[in-house]
Amino acid sequence: MNPLVARADDPNSSRYTTEGKTKPLVSWRTPEENGAKQTKFKMFDYEGSRSEFLKLLAQFGEEPAFIARAKAPQLALESLLHNCSAKYEELLAWPYRHLSNLAQSIGGNWLRIAPLLARPESAAELEALHARMPFQGSTHSPWPTTEKASLRQFVDSAARFNRAWRVYLVGIDYESVNKPLRDYNRYYPLEKACAFGNETLSDEFQPLDLIDLAFLESRFPYLPLPQLA
Repeated sequence: MNPLVARADDPNSSRYTTEGKTKPLVSWRTPEENGAKQTKFKMFDYEGSRSEFLKLLAQFGEEPAFIARAKAPQLALESLLHNCSAKYEELLAWPYRHLSNLAQSIGGNWLRIAPLLARPESAAELEALHARMPFQGSTHSPWPTTEKASLRQFVDSAARFNRAWRVYLVGIDYESVNKPLRDYNRYYPLEKACAFGNETLSDEFQPLDLIDLAFLESRFPYLPLPQLA
């Protein structure tokens, strides 16, 4: 799904954009939010095209129906991804802590655990995961531990995370986003054609895909589980 931002002043625009894995999505913005210089209009003296009039309405907070229709799935998806991101980071706290402990036990030399893995190349996967993990804070273990024990602790913790994350994703109400998406696909072309007085605008409309479990799994992936030798 790679929609574009819907704009009241563009009759050829019919989609919105999402960017980034866990970053905030790009929502529809008014010219004020984008820092654009505003022109003062007198409502009863205004003359211009239909698209300019629709733009004026949006500036005064009177959005045309098709703009509100385009924003609804965007806002619903933003809310869902925000909640998922917060839960994802919460559940990752312990796996990241154990991975950091493992990195300390091997002195940052990930080749040292290669003999402990069924696939030696898994050491590079763990190194890459450690390099991009956001966890910060004290990870010093009060108990002496071996490299093998540290590796086992991480694998067990990662497995618990994957199970918990799967349960969370399965329990999400996808309809909270998919209903606005279906309504957008069904009503947006008609509402926009009516607003601009041009029924041919619907010919270029591209419907948006619904979201599902696989959509969120791709944005918030499970942790790698290396097999021990």
